[in-house]
Amino acid sequence: MSSSSDVIQGFAPGKLILSGEHAVVFGHLAIAIAVDRGTTVTLTARSGPTRIEHADIHDDRLQQAVDALLPAQGLSVGITTNLPVGRGMGSSAALSVALVRADAARQGRIATFDECVERGFIAERIFHGDPSGVDHTVSALGGGVLYRKGQPVQPISPPALRLVVMDTGEAGDTRALVAGVARLPDAVERLDQIGSLTEQIAEMLTEPELDHASLGALLTENHRHLQGVGVSTPGLDALVDAACQAGALGAKLAGAGGGGVAIALIDEDAAPVIEAANRLGCDAFEVGVAPTSDCATQ
Repeated sequence: MSSSSDVIQGFAPGKLILSGEHAVVFGHLAIAIAVDRGTTVTLTARSGPTRIEHADIHDDRLQQAVDALLPAQGLSVGITTNLPVGRGMGSSAALSVALVRADAARQGRIATFDECVERGFIAERIFHGDPSGVDHTVSALGGGVLYRKGQPVQPISPPALRLVVMDTGEAGDTRALVAGVARLPDAVERLDQIGSLTEQIAEMLTEPELDHASLGALLTENHRHLQGVGVSTPGLDALVDAACQAGALGAKLAGAGGGGVAIALIDEDAAPVIEAANRLGCDAFEVGVAPTSDCATQ
């Protein structure tokens, strides 16, 4: 976060689900990590009502979110992001937390973690109705979290991970996908297997020396189970296979599926995996884990 006499900014990172999507709906563990890409809100003074001057995010609810968190008068708002929007990377959560941080900076202070979570949730409800709260919590925290339905999130400090995000360019319908999984006759068995894999991954992330190859294998196995519950697509499967053939240690879809993004774990040059995704007509880029936020220690 930065400020000057004329310009105020607040930044917050996006997120990825490393493991546990869909299984988390049925009581299993999920692991979410903040990534080193995100959204910046820039505030400058103006006369008259507060209004959005520029936004990389195009959503009819955007002004409503701004109105909920910023003063009604006197501000020009710019919103920039390097997150793909609507792909399960927490773009709205990053915006919500960035708005809170920019408003606090406008007042000459740093927003606390509790403030980011409580006020950020106001905007998240505008975008998602009844969200779990995980996305904007991990955005406010940085690092990562373990999450189980009905329980408080548990912050973790995951080791350095190098991931390539591969964007299908399509958004999935989360609500329809979750409902479809619930109707499958073998869903419970599949989701139990995803839950078991996620527990293994969570334990691996706490070890002094992370076995990246083993983690990659578990991510790919996780993807096969997500295929089994019908939330992958031919495009996501092609990206996962192409990434592994290009040298990734493992890959999986990340998020609800039906589109969105896939992630690939790498330990060497990202270029071959990015190029493999590009050959399939998809944008791809490398991310790491965002550091724990200063406000999380307040």
